[in-house]
Amino acid sequence: MTRSSLPPITQVTGGVEGFAASYPAMQELADRIASTAGRLRDHAAADAHALADPALVESAPLSPVTFAEAESRLLEAMTGAHGILEEAIGCETLALLIRAEVAAFQECDRLVAVSLRVLDDQLGEAAGYAARLSAPALVVAGLVAAPAWRLMSERTRRRLGRELEVWLDDHPEAVQHAVDGSGGLLDGLLGVPPIDPTVADAASDLSRLYPPEATPRVVRRRDLATPLGAVAPDDLTGLLRHLRQTNALSPADRPGDQGTIEVQRLRARREDGAAPDRYIVYLPGTDDPTAMPWSHDRDVRDLPADLHVMAGEPAAYTRGIERAMTRAGVGPRDPVLLVGHSLGGMEAATMLARGSGFRVTHVVTAGSPVAGMPGYPAHSHVLSLENRGDVVPLLDGRDNADSRQQVTVQFDDPGRSVLGSHRLGHYVHGAAAAEVSPDASIAEQLASLRAHGFLGSGAAATSQVFQIVR
Repeated sequence: MTRSSLPPITQVTGGVEGFAASYPAMQELADRIASTAGRLRDHAAADAHALADPALVESAPLSPVTFAEAESRLLEAMTGAHGILEEAIGCETLALLIRAEVAAFQECDRLVAVSLRVLDDQLGEAAGYAARLSAPALVVAGLVAAPAWRLMSERTRRRLGRELEVWLDDHPEAVQHAVDGSGGLLDGLLGVPPIDPTVADAASDLSRLYPPEATPRVVRRRDLATPLGAVAPDDLTGLLRHLRQTNALSPADRPGDQGTIEVQRLRARREDGAAPDRYIVYLPGTDDPTAMPWSHDRDVRDLPADLHVMAGEPAAYTRGIERAMTRAGVGPRDPVLLVGHSLGGMEAATMLARGSGFRVTHVVTAGSPVAGMPGYPAHSHVLSLENRGDVVPLLDGRDNADSRQQVTVQFDDPGRSVLGSHRLGHYVHGAAAAEVSPDASIAEQLASLRAHGFLGSGAAATSQVFQIVR
């Protein structure tokens, strides 16, 4: 793609230029100002000692005029207008005001988030309650509408479908608020007291409709490989292209190959001395998003896996990824980059946020709902790509956190349908747009990936493909 044909980046949040990143800087400024106030007080104390200096006092009878002038100037410097004590008090007051302002901003952010969550939950509960009361009428309406829908021409049905997709593309916030209120909707439909205040709670309850997650079985697939497996990625676009190739190892028409992932080893160069090898783990997304409890099978990348991960619970896919990494030779101190699409990105973010026994330093997600993560380690990096027409990243019901560790890049590369906008090809385009973006937060994320040898290292690469099944 040429630079002019790249999809536009519509919003960037988080990172070194994010609003939340200014909070620590403001706190540091307040600390420096408070430290300055302390030094000014020390100078004032030194001036007080000078006033009582025996040599100065003994000189008073010899030169009363100059003694009085010296005393006056010391007092003025210490306690006069713009004196040391006044400046010290001013610095202390300014430091207190900055700290109070930061605390107020943080509390405001928290209150806004909580208020929106409570409002979405109450609206969802009201909608569920109304649907439960009007269930008979809805059944009758469905019976009446079904024949009318069948009588419509195929062209009319396609037009209505396109209009709905256009509306969803223009109003993504509606989908997000609807999902955020899903816990209340579930409570309203069931007619129970509020037991699902969050999306995670609702996902946890729904996951219990399925059989318990079984112990995963991990198989090395020597018959499968990707063309880019022996090539270290040059840039973010190459990284996403490689992920798309890994995703293609599990096509819908070959259900026996579902659950495949790739572990790529980037060998340390001789000039790096004792530096460890680096690993990139490529994690495709959901293979079966429509799995029902009665159709539960050996595929680990299905709807119950989505529900478990969204609820913050371990899934078979999670444990399978860890076992595959161990079998691939990844050690506990080896630097690891996890890159995932959809469910794969959720797994990657979860392994970083909640710990995995591996040294995960970087995560790249594509079309993944990862806003429910509890937070990331201080020096880690998370780059999240979201296509504006893709509803999957909205399924967590809220925006990603504005944190220094995570940068969320939203771009607009519409597909032919809502599901089409979720395809990895669009995220390859989004990665290319991010590569040329002047945004400082994006640039810092990419610079860190290069500095840690994950991008542009030119290292010798080898790969192993594993299949994870229940």
